[in-house]
Amino acid sequence: MWLRALLFAATAVAGGAVIGRSAVDKAVKSRVSQSVEIAKTAAIEELSRETTSVVRQKVLSVAVSLLWKVAIISALFALHEANDLTERGFQLIVIVITAGFAIRDIMLMAPHIWRGYLYVRGHHWKPATALKEFIARIVFDRAYEKALEATSEPGARQAIALSSYTKEALSEEIALAVSDVARTASIRIIRLRVLLGLAIIAAVSGTYSGFIYFALSRT
Repeated sequence: MWLRALLFAATAVAGGAVIGRSAVDKAVKSRVSQSVEIAKTAAIEELSRETTSVVRQKVLSVAVSLLWKVAIISALFALHEANDLTERGFQLIVIVITAGFAIRDIMLMAPHIWRGYLYVRGHHWKPATALKEFIARIVFDRAYEKALEATSEPGARQAIALSSYTKEALSEEIALAVSDVARTASIRIIRLRVLLGLAIIAAVSGTYSGFIYFALSRT
């Protein structure tokens, strides 16, 4: 009789523990769902800000570089106009300097172009897919680190300890959801900004080329 009573009591305790854990699981899942929605919005806003910042920096870098080139060639042109530099000498120096600028630019861009080539080739020559996966991987890593930090806080750590989840599993779930959103939205966010940046760079580069042509045609 006493054994039956003991087994009944143990079953009741176990059942209460299961019910308690189930309730904690639901609470944790609810908080995770809320966290995912917040993280999605934050990730899209961050991606938009970073894309704008990167494009702005690249455009500014190209503009400053071309400004220095124009300044150097303008100084040479001034020497030529002051008869301190012969016509042949001016043309030769401008051609050599322009070629040197072009070689320098190619050398600076070559590593980035090579890495991009390898990455696109690894995605079956689909640039859009490669870009989406590249963005998704960066966003996943960031979201995972942030989620891991959040789930390591005292309150969250205690709730997770009472549930059937682990902080690593929850962090991965949040990061995957956020990276999926970034993967979907990345092209839409990046396309307009990149096209605008390329248009500005093309306009500035065209102005630089026109200046070179003008300087050489005046000699």
